[in-house]
Amino acid sequence: MENYIPVDVDNLPDIFDIELAGEVFTFRFDYSSVTDYYTCTIIKDGKVLLAQEPLLLGNLIGATIPNTDLPWTDLRVLDPTGRATDAGKGKFGVSVQLYLDVKDPNGSEDENPDSVPLGYDPDEQADDLTDSEVDI
Repeated sequence: MENYIPVDVDNLPDIFDIELAGEVFTFRFDYSSVTDYYTCTIIKDGKVLLAQEPLLLGNLIGATIPNTDLPWTDLRVLDPTGRATDAGKGKFGVSVQLYLDVKDPNGSEDENPDSVPLGYDPDEQADDLTDSEVDI
């Protein structure tokens, strides 16, 4: 978990190009003092793919956006120390970072077939209901 996108929180908006999974994206980071969170905008070839997504601790960026043009790399706001309670001012860019996790089509983080993918929760219930769970 050492790969993260360094954001210059002292000079916002921080706008830069970055190559992810072989494609170049433009990232823009901003801060909202009203809500005390940072936001991320992702642009590719001049087209805004994700606009001002709040960077909240533990969240996967763009997870609810069905856009195949988004980076094929998981971007998650994390504090590897586990001490932060949010990703607000004074934490994001210091102990909290936007970490990269390249998606493995086989579902593992490395060559170890027993490893568990980032974000996998075996106790999480599926969203799909079976016929026996639905009143017909």
